[in-house]
Amino acid sequence: MTLSENFKSGDFPIQLLIRMSPPWVFIDELRRFTESFCACACPGQDREAQVALAVHELMQNAVPHAHGEEVELMLEVSRERDVVAIRVSNRCSDEDYQALRERIERMNGEPDALAHYVQMMRENPASTRGGLGLARVRFEAQLEISVRREAGRVIVEACGPLRAPRLPAVGGIHG
Repeated sequence: MTLSENFKSGDFPIQLLIRMSPPWVFIDELRRFTESFCACACPGQDREAQVALAVHELMQNAVPHAHGEEVELMLEVSRERDVVAIRVSNRCSDEDYQALRERIERMNGEPDALAHYVQMMRENPASTRGGLGLARVRFEAQLEISVRREAGRVIVEACGPLRAPRLPAVGGIHG
């Protein structure tokens, strides 16, 4: 099968790579662009808003810790494998990496994403900035989050099914 046949059949993952210097002004535009990109790349999957939210939150986390250096965003969607993967990387101090790694380990240690999200909302009131984005991605976007460090860069990945999962809600499932 040729590359174009793979692409047409959905066997070939569709990728978006953006490298940028991190001015805040672009983050909201990236959210809108990501939503449009997903709608075009995988029509009918009803995942555009969730993926765009995840990109927005992960970029908001990366920009202030990049200290003016470039931030890289990689988004991959694959209909064949039913997966969406987001990877954001930036330069990061050892202290920032350790704090982020510990936060993600604590979050992933809570089996109930909704319970963790509610707890984070209690601990981080709307009047303060920070602390809620990762929990929001895990619950609202229904993506699993991991972090690693390579060559002085922190890499945060959020992955999950391309087909929109149903969100758990009080009293049952909300779809």
